[in-house]
Amino acid sequence: MAPLVNISDIFRTVGQPTVTYVQRNSGLFEGLLNRALDERGQLCLVTGPSKTGKTTLYREVLSKREEIPLVIACDKKTSTELVWRQALEAVDFERAVSQASKNTTNKSLEVEGSGQLGWKWLAGVSAKFKGAFGKQATEEEVKEKIIAAAGPDLLIPVLQNSNYVLIIEDFHYLMDEEKTLLFQQWKRFIDNEVTVIVLGTTHRAIDIASSNKDLVGRITQIDVGNWSAPDLKRICVQGFGHLKIFFPDSLATILSLEAAGLPIIVQRVCLELLSSQGIAAIAQVSAATPTFDHHSLRLSLHNVARQRYSQLENYYNILIKGPREKSRKYKTYELVLACFTLDPISFRLSKANIHERIRKLKIETSEIPPPPSVNSTLGALRKYQERRGIELLEWRPKEDILYILEPVFLFYVRWRKLLGVQSQNLDIFEKLLASITANWNAYLRTR
Repeated sequence: MAPLVNISDIFRTVGQPTVTYVQRNSGLFEGLLNRALDERGQLCLVTGPSKTGKTTLYREVLSKREEIPLVIACDKKTSTELVWRQALEAVDFERAVSQASKNTTNKSLEVEGSGQLGWKWLAGVSAKFKGAFGKQATEEEVKEKIIAAAGPDLLIPVLQNSNYVLIIEDFHYLMDEEKTLLFQQWKRFIDNEVTVIVLGTTHRAIDIASSNKDLVGRITQIDVGNWSAPDLKRICVQGFGHLKIFFPDSLATILSLEAAGLPIIVQRVCLELLSSQGIAAIAQVSAATPTFDHHSLRLSLHNVARQRYSQLENYYNILIKGPREKSRKYKTYELVLACFTLDPISFRLSKANIHERIRKLKIETSEIPPPPSVNSTLGALRKYQERRGIELLEWRPKEDILYILEPVFLFYVRWRKLLGVQSQNLDIFEKLLASITANWNAYLRTR
């Protein structure tokens, strides 16, 4: 590992954290993923909201196992054929380590003599290509023909006999017909004792279970969910502790509560707290005397929101207005979105929760929309967002639940403006932030 030089090496906002890596729930998720990989033949579904550490989790576990992630990132244009082609294109046999000696069930797939893996080896163990190439064929020529005929049967031997692990990220973005086809083909991986790790959002997990009944009992679901405040606080404790800088416990608690359950927010705010005082390198810490208070934390939260997530401002304005804004009697879109910012922060609300939270908002009774208005808003959300090319909220009528797909959006709407309690002409979110500030003052007085 490269030496840690900059403060950004401690509070990592890109790549894999080291000093501030936190094993949540006493290492529960790492243990579950390790056991799924040990068992083999599992469809390991790692689920949770965006930016909650799903990628960080599998990277940490695979790194300790000395295994290599073979990553395919999905979007709405990804086809099943493209998945297999991209996976094979990403294989680097020079980097891979043969696992044949560890896997006695696949002795027949070993290369005679050295057991060295390569494209000619793959052609030799594949029924489709066995005997198709002479000795004069180069590795590059064989690779080209294999990739042109990419499919799961060509990838399975690679995963069986090397330290590669197939990772499918953002599978929920696939079109439904591609999901169904992919799920059917995953059955072949399971039958060949190959574990696949699939990453997606929590509320889509039912899709993978219901698409192919043959997968029932072979799915290991690890739902990482949103981070708890104590685990987020440990990022502060470990980072500042490593730097031997005193960071008040009360501020660490507030930061962990305001991070919308996202470790990257904690990392970025901690980095901002130090960089705003001119501390960029670890070597500067011993000569500096950084101080932190309520004001500096509020300012850092605001700066992170504005500097890192200002692209969400347009989405904010679109969502609070809703369609036909001038013809609507109630600000239902704004109020429904505001429900997500009330404490305790939640990333999924039932219709009953929404009505209950609207009643708790600091608005006049005459401004509270009736149930039909709320129902109409929920039903129109999908098409309204699709027409504007955004995907932040999802109403699932069969579950009667509204999901927020990007937790960072909650952080943004709470901290897009730096406000005092006495600010005037506030919208609903700004009123909430003023209330938060007042609550902070009350909390700090008790410390």
